[in-house]
Amino acid sequence: MPDPTTGAGFNGGQGHMHRNIRVLALLAWAVLCLVQAVSPLLSYAASRTVWVGVYPLAGFHRMENGQAVGYSVDYLEHISRYAGWRVEYVHFDNWHTALEALNKEHIDLLGGALFTPERAKRFLYSPYAYGTTYTALIAPKGTPFIYEDFKSFEKLRIGRTAESPWQKGFANYARHSGFTPPPVLPFSDLTALRQAMTEGKLDAILTTVTALKDDETILAKYDPLPFFFITTNTNPALMEELEQAMAQLKLEQPDLENRLARAHMWRSYQTPLTKAERDFVTESPALRVGYIPDRKPMSWFEPETGEARGILPDLLRLMGRTSGLRFTFVPMNEQDTNLDEYFVRDKIDLCAGVMFTPGNKTSPVYRLSSPLLRSGLSLYGKNFFEITPKASLSVAMPANWYDGRNYLEMYYPDMRLCFFNNTEECLKAVAEDQADLLLQNTLEVDYLLAKPRFREVLPLQGYNGFEDTRLAVNATMPPILLTLLNKQLMDVDEKSKSQIISENISAVATPLSLKDMVYEYRTLLLIVGELLLFALALLGYILFLRGKNKKSASKSERRLTNMANNINGGVISLTPNVRLDIRNANSGFWHLLDYGDNPPEMPSLADFLRPAEAEQLYRRLESQQQEGSAINMELSLRRKNGLWIPALLRCTWSSDEHEISQPCLDCVVVDITDQKQMQEELEQEKERYRIILEQSQDIIFDVDTEKGQYTCSPNFYTKFGREGTPLFAPDGRPRNDQIVHPDDIPALAEMRRRVRAGERTVFGVMRVPTAMGRYIWCRVQTTRISKKDAPLRIVGKIVDIDEEVRRRAELERLSQRDSLTDLYNKVAFRERVVQNLPCKPQGNNTHALLFLDLDNFKALNDSLGHIVGDAALAETADALKRIFRNADAVGRFGGDEFCVFAMGITRNAMSARAESVLSSLSMHFEREGKAVDITASIGIYMFDGGETSYEEALQKADNAQYRAKQLGKNRYVFHDDALTDEELAEQQENDAQNDAAD
Repeated sequence: MPDPTTGAGFNGGQGHMHRNIRVLALLAWAVLCLVQAVSPLLSYAASRTVWVGVYPLAGFHRMENGQAVGYSVDYLEHISRYAGWRVEYVHFDNWHTALEALNKEHIDLLGGALFTPERAKRFLYSPYAYGTTYTALIAPKGTPFIYEDFKSFEKLRIGRTAESPWQKGFANYARHSGFTPPPVLPFSDLTALRQAMTEGKLDAILTTVTALKDDETILAKYDPLPFFFITTNTNPALMEELEQAMAQLKLEQPDLENRLARAHMWRSYQTPLTKAERDFVTESPALRVGYIPDRKPMSWFEPETGEARGILPDLLRLMGRTSGLRFTFVPMNEQDTNLDEYFVRDKIDLCAGVMFTPGNKTSPVYRLSSPLLRSGLSLYGKNFFEITPKASLSVAMPANWYDGRNYLEMYYPDMRLCFFNNTEECLKAVAEDQADLLLQNTLEVDYLLAKPRFREVLPLQGYNGFEDTRLAVNATMPPILLTLLNKQLMDVDEKSKSQIISENISAVATPLSLKDMVYEYRTLLLIVGELLLFALALLGYILFLRGKNKKSASKSERRLTNMANNINGGVISLTPNVRLDIRNANSGFWHLLDYGDNPPEMPSLADFLRPAEAEQLYRRLESQQQEGSAINMELSLRRKNGLWIPALLRCTWSSDEHEISQPCLDCVVVDITDQKQMQEELEQEKERYRIILEQSQDIIFDVDTEKGQYTCSPNFYTKFGREGTPLFAPDGRPRNDQIVHPDDIPALAEMRRRVRAGERTVFGVMRVPTAMGRYIWCRVQTTRISKKDAPLRIVGKIVDIDEEVRRRAELERLSQRDSLTDLYNKVAFRERVVQNLPCKPQGNNTHALLFLDLDNFKALNDSLGHIVGDAALAETADALKRIFRNADAVGRFGGDEFCVFAMGITRNAMSARAESVLSSLSMHFEREGKAVDITASIGIYMFDGGETSYEEALQKADNAQYRAKQLGKNRYVFHDDALTDEELAEQQENDAQNDAAD
């Protein structure tokens, strides 16, 4: 078929082709356009339609305004992009009716299914889980019962659905937690359960944490369980498509499940306060929080209100609202007092904004919390592209930022420090060349870079990192405070944190001051000042002339005439007739036309114009004479030698003082030859820019809102397989669809806001979609080349950093995890424990260290092979993660050695967990007629507050484990357990042998 775009086969030789051929060509073109228009509809119709059941389950999935919404719905939306499905949803009243509909093949797919052997016989399970839930004990908000208050659980009236598996798990949870489980009453479905709880017949219900509603709270959660999609056994093709799509989705978006859970079920993953924590909050006085009073926008003191403001105080206030803790803020404004001295002198209980460094994580004076805020840390300077290793440069830094001082001394020891009062003074020092560089948090610097005097200061590429900001807690405070704060930090959602950051940056990003405006427009003000002085001088000169006699007036008139003659053009008076007669003309006009001092007789302006231009000028004079408005027009003037020059004619209406009835035009004629040349040079520069745009490796774009133009270099199509979509729409209306990843839209909006706020150079990191739906991490840089009040004109570039981002994320994860079990490795486990030391027991509650070694593991490897050995290690890791809480740390030290750090636990509870570990790790393995039994020997050390280091505690747990081995394996021993009769006898025998040897 001929190509309708180029016309090949139709256009060539049309003058010699028959008329019917042209008609056929037109019809073919119309048919092709119709096919292109309906092809998307045909493709949509050809895709597989998958019917999915949904039932009311809080944020997991539900119907809202006739549309299915929730975690599972959003996950299936991502799946459908990979599988090419068209998903339709069918609403059911509850799980049982939805499952029955699937069994009768009324629907194709059902989500949120837990694995049971019986159900696996009837249905096909997806090979991959698409999330994790927990068994939860849920009660109404306002219940008198408290999270993990195990003794009070014995009085609960608890219900469950009749066919649910929760009762057995609850019994195990009760046994592990040391309380007697009350009877659990069966009900027909979840609706009946909630009705009974509303009527006061039940205190709580057993279900999954995904069923949690806004008016309910969690009393306990345990047994993390994966959930799957299921379909009928007669639909393996559908499950095969689902498997491929889920595998691709998990490879490209490994954090999708976590992001969807945070978006739809964030309350389900929050951990309420325990009774001990609530009691601490109730009894605790207001905590004194130290902060730096001049570190905008992180923290600052507001003189008008006398309060602390900033990102860090607002985050603490948010934590206070959710936990009940009360904070008072103490400004740390003593220049000669460091952080340790504030704690030692008991001036503060906490400090907000301590930067984590290797030097302060083991401080004896304070303990660090989990990260409160993570932000960029950069070196800023002028005209720096690379810093040599031994460069002796001066670095500006606020005098009260001790953490930054330690960071610089650690990573840039050869640089010299220059101290100033605050970040703005540091920037001023760099801008005025009093210092070479500035080290600072990007949140504190970037909003200041919008000021004109700092526009030349830029972040140095390749010299940046992160400021991991934490809370420092006085070592004398109860350990439960640090545990409580860490729990609250985990519960702060990213949306609230981003809103706090945005509000505080907006609060400190004030409009340009008079001083800034003077600096920005200093050249213009200088010109205006000169013009004003000139005008004043001219006015004084005129007043002086009026007092002179006629001779002085005549002399002054000649001088003004000479000044007019020096203009790059001339001054003339015209009669508004067809010939445009020239009444008067100064010598500058005649010199412009090369006539010098010999002008022609009875001249007219039409003699020096092209006929068409003379006619046009006369018509304009006729039409505007009544209005009396000024006239501006570009003309071509013919010089005496016949050459034409471009000129600008500016005329205003006036009349002769003796002949008022005869109006005339006073005109200035200016030679604009230089301006025309500049315009040609500008066109050449545009062509040069186009060539550079095509040859650049990066993707370059240009947005001109005044002209409504958007241009992008061709390599955008090469990189993303589609035409470029403007990050900044030329019509001023942002178009977010298919521009960036949905999660990066706030970052794009922030870039737009900063550009329109007047910042010259703005950076951002976001994911840009390809035509195939894959996202590529990119660094976007925009530079505003228009003034703030002018229509927006920006240029920018897009740089592919996808490989760098993904490699960094994977390395960070692998550095802390054991490759076989995904538990903490030895180094990461030690760091986790050290963060919670020293330990101070509270009553019966303390921390515990469990050291575990598998019995007969070498025999298992030697007899059955390392594959079976690895399987045993993996099962051991799964059992430990299942038995211990999320707040506990589980690690593998290598070989068959495992270690668990349990926080805030009693000796009885630790014994119960050790029993569960022994039960779970009593395993039997067979292969090719050989069999090996595996058990575990466990040593437990309960922290008493007297240990001096992590190594000491680990050694005691190891000694206890050794005793368990000696006593016959498959048991646990506490470090302080009394010696058995056999051990006493052996010790006496050894002592006797030693005495005999002496």
